[in-house]
Amino acid sequence: VLSVVVTWLAQAGAGRMCWERQVSPADHPDVNVQFYANSLRSAPDNTLVSEIHERYTHDMLEQSHGYIQWLFPLYEGGGMNPYSQALTKEGAKVIREDVDMSARVLQSYRLMLNFYGCKLVNEHTGEVGREDNYVERYAEHNYPFNHNWLRISRIIVSLGHLGFGRYKRPLLDHLRREVDEGVLGAARESLETFWSPLVLEEDTPRYMMKTREEGPQDRGESVFFRNVETHGRSR
Repeated sequence: VLSVVVTWLAQAGAGRMCWERQVSPADHPDVNVQFYANSLRSAPDNTLVSEIHERYTHDMLEQSHGYIQWLFPLYEGGGMNPYSQALTKEGAKVIREDVDMSARVLQSYRLMLNFYGCKLVNEHTGEVGREDNYVERYAEHNYPFNHNWLRISRIIVSLGHLGFGRYKRPLLDHLRREVDEGVLGAARESLETFWSPLVLEEDTPRYMMKTREEGPQDRGESVFFRNVETHGRSR
């Protein structure tokens, strides 16, 4: 009996030490994990991710330049926002494997699609279509040298980092259709020069240099899709 008790205590102690070594998302060293855990406010806007989802209007999304680096972090760094930080490989994996954080990533994507006049038609496949407001929204964006085209490049890469890589090609396909039809004709250079290589040239030397990905393991799939496939949720 004594040996059984000793064994149980040893196992319990090992389990406790293992538990104590775990870091909650709110305390993770990657600030992007803390942000998507809804425990850290972005800078310089001082907003939680949930507040961005709930409060940001199209005008706010257009005029603010501090949120996009937080909603769609990259391995390569924060870009034009000196207050944001590069996404770490470990941080990306934590976000991909967390149901709540993955749901927030999806909400961020829906928010930006609506900003551009698009919508997610199917959560499982990533199919993208026109939003009801697309005429108005396309008119806002369809001009040369629009800084919002740069945001699309960031979104495409970050989707891969954060576990939604299967959404990259459907987004590209939708944008290509709209460019070819002329309703987003001003985006053709961005489409051919930037967006297409980020989708069609994965794991090439140029792609890896740009994205800092070292292979498919750096854009593993989100736990979100396991839930979709298990519960059949698709809309």
